[in-house]
Amino acid sequence: MQWKKVIEQPESDCLDFKKQWHDDTANLILDILCLANSDTKSDRYLVIGYDEKTKEFGDISINRKSKDDFHNILSTAGFNRVPNIQLETANLSGNEIDIIIIKQSNYRPYFLLKDKPKKHKEKEEEKEKGQKSTKKEKIVRAGVIYTRNGSVNTPINESASENQIADMWRERFGLTLSPKERLNLYAKDYKNWKYTSNSDDNYINIWHYEPFPEFTIEYYSPENMRDYSDPPEHAHYRFAHSIGNSYETNIRYKYHTTILQTESLFICDKQRYFILQPHCDWLYYNPDDLTDIHVFTNSSQTSDREKTIREIDAHGIEQNGNHNQLCFFYNIIDSFEYYVQKILKNENYDIYSDYIYFDNSQREGEENENIHCPNKILLLDQNEEIATRLKAEFLQLQQRS
Repeated sequence: MQWKKVIEQPESDCLDFKKQWHDDTANLILDILCLANSDTKSDRYLVIGYDEKTKEFGDISINRKSKDDFHNILSTAGFNRVPNIQLETANLSGNEIDIIIIKQSNYRPYFLLKDKPKKHKEKEEEKEKGQKSTKKEKIVRAGVIYTRNGSVNTPINESASENQIADMWRERFGLTLSPKERLNLYAKDYKNWKYTSNSDDNYINIWHYEPFPEFTIEYYSPENMRDYSDPPEHAHYRFAHSIGNSYETNIRYKYHTTILQTESLFICDKQRYFILQPHCDWLYYNPDDLTDIHVFTNSSQTSDREKTIREIDAHGIEQNGNHNQLCFFYNIIDSFEYYVQKILKNENYDIYSDYIYFDNSQREGEENENIHCPNKILLLDQNEEIATRLKAEFLQLQQRS
């Protein structure tokens, strides 16, 4: 992030400036609540150490919070749901600023579950002298929804308007989104999906989302799931390593009677666990130089090294050799498929550590002789560089004795 450009902008729904750190934790919590509940579709920024009006940098050493201190404040404040917040530091022309980044989400409204009183210096002095305080205590109140209108926060003794609060709850439940967007949102709430079977059809399996049961996930079991014969539905051999009755079917995501999406589902080991069709990318390697690797992701025609297959093969012929290929399967944390796997309830079987698939196509002939082929479905972080991870996995496999 180019913070110099950020501080050149005026305060807004998503941007607030403070010349120095708050001397009262309650004030910090109030600013975070107001920004987190602001009506904006972007990340929010609380910049500490800069005065937007005077264009002057401040001293952030006073009351400065370390990352550990800051996250301890968040965890003990009593949020209904702690926002996704990061604390970063930047140096601008020799001046340090701290930036609290509140990530965009669909979880508004944020509020406290317990009151957070502000410190009152004069009140504390009166208490020390044994005097009865005449000062009215200011409190960030539990259950009250604060927000930000333009560059102005909701006062501590007030609340967001009824319309603003209603819009926040509508956003929380996905009522401002299309059915497909709502499905992606509700899948993350995987614990609220419940399994039911259709009494009219013993072979249909249905999950519905309890808050909005018009959203369902369903698939048909093959009629001879208990038969050890080899039905037409028998899964591709890559995913059929169990006792002989793994099957491939279609899983359907529906809104009322409308099918929003379908994809392949592999029913394995007498329905003990399920595997959605994972992502599949290809790695090309030089058998004479295992560090000479190209990765093709997302059906791209060029590799991560900006070479086509023809260019790679042509170079291999020039060097008296050819590149061979391996297939890697993976899923991504926080993806839609990742949460659907949780909805399907594989608590007793971790497909990312316990499951092993067999891909005989990678061993046909002598192409991959003496090469360790991947046999796990990988789980990648959302922001992970796919090509880098696949290369690392490939080299690690080859280090086996």
